[in-house]
Amino acid sequence: MTAKSNLKRMTIRYFTLTELLLVTAIVTSIPAGTYLKVKQKAVEIDCLNNMRQVGTSIVAFHLSNGEYPKAAFFPEKPKTDKNSIRVILGDELGGDKIWICPAMPDALKDKGLTWVYNDTLAGKSTVKDPEKTWILIEFTCVSKKTPSAHPGGYNIVYADGHVATSKILPEDITKNQQAMLDELMKGHQLACSH
Repeated sequence: MTAKSNLKRMTIRYFTLTELLLVTAIVTSIPAGTYLKVKQKAVEIDCLNNMRQVGTSIVAFHLSNGEYPKAAFFPEKPKTDKNSIRVILGDELGGDKIWICPAMPDALKDKGLTWVYNDTLAGKSTVKDPEKTWILIEFTCVSKKTPSAHPGGYNIVYADGHVATSKILPEDITKNQQAMLDELMKGHQLACSH
């Protein structure tokens, strides 16, 4: 095969004006509401996948160490505090993006962690009902001023490793944990950005 025949085989295809207009017409015909719903669902799934990876890491920690991590509910400095679930598990999960929900307010994203850890599990070797006991839940879960981050509700990681989106909060969120969240929300004066 000669260089000339190779050159003939390599052709660059350009779009015609008609093809570009057709694609533009199709894209612009999608209603804004539909686009917004699809975008919100994509963000919810992104958050769910992040939580699934962190949840799997927590379950692996539990299996390796015989107990749940001795982490704080939500430390003051999640990126550096030795009692942070993020620091305990390490950054090998993929940096900042894995630890945040993309739908959360920027003030929380900047902290580097948008979920709270169920500190009632800290150091425990077993739980009574793993499929109903939460490990991680989105930070905004108990604030009356900030709605859930996703149209489907809150993403929650359970002790058996599964992740679910629910509008109903887990029954075992303690009043102490609710009070801590309310205080944290006041301290940061967070408002939803969606």
